[in-house]
Amino acid sequence: MNLQSFRMKSKPEFMIIPMIDIIFFLLVFFMMNSLQTVAQKALSVQLPQATTASVPAQLPVVLTLDAEGHITIDNVSMSIDAAEVMVKERIAQNPNASVILQADKRSAHGQVVAIMDMLKQAGIKRLAIAAEQKG
Repeated sequence: MNLQSFRMKSKPEFMIIPMIDIIFFLLVFFMMNSLQTVAQKALSVQLPQATTASVPAQLPVVLTLDAEGHITIDNVSMSIDAAEVMVKERIAQNPNASVILQADKRSAHGQVVAIMDMLKQAGIKRLAIAAEQKG
């Protein structure tokens, strides 16, 4: 049996150029993918202090309703009556104030409607309901 006839006559070549192309493609793919997953708004920044600094006039009132029915405004827990008083105070300070309602998806529909009715009676003209984007 002649084993010499089955052997390759030339040595195999190691092609490095296609391997470099694949590595660069993977590098670009993972870089672009990581840029999309980073939340830009989550950066922790310490702002400098200034004596002439002022609060913007159009800060929205953030009203949160959790799944148990607790109402919070600016991280202060309160009843619906106290929330109405606070919203009326904010309307007195700024008639164009807007409210962002963050209602938990498990909260009762009746509570959300009651809060929306309370906001309308308080004089709110601009109401936004917060939601997360799908995907």
